Amino acid sequence: MIYWKTWRTKSAIEQHIQTHLPMLERIVASYESRHALQQELLQEVVVAIWQAADKYQQDASIKTYMARIAQNRCITHVDKSVHNPDGGEVEEEMKVSESVTIEFEKEQQWQQLIAQVRQLPLQQKQTLSLMLEGFSYREIGDICGLSESNVGVLISRAKATIKHELKER
Repeated sequence: MIYWKTWRTKSAIEQHIQTHLPMLERIVASYESRHALQQELLQEVVVAIWQAADKYQQDASIKTYMARIAQNRCITHVDKSVHNPDGGEVEEEMKVSESVTIEFEKEQQWQQLIAQVRQLPLQQKQTLSLMLEGFSYREIGDICGLSESNVGVLISRAKATIKHELKER
């Protein structure tokens, strides 16, 4: 996790990154399962947002703009991984909560959901991960370059696929 110190924040982009960092972490986690690579990818996303800050034209919310950059950077990461596989086994990471069993179950359900989201085709993965972040169909369409109705179809198909897979388990 990247920690930003509020007292050191000077620019507007730093404040926006600090505000939306949990969303960016979740987007990255929906594309990469290994913790070390998640952290590396998150750093790439933050750098890309920082570099693109002066190109922001306020035609969409800053949250939408940042999510679009994160999605694009994650897609590039997946593309590189497919073309240059490292040959290592994917390690299963499970965070065990020491506090309450309920928290453990929620974490386990979240991990199962994220694992299923990772298995989806690219467009379904994009739209569903953005929907889970609270974006509207219109915002998702803007980020992904799709119509609202197409977003709805992709999300419905993604939900159906995940529901089917979870029932089989």
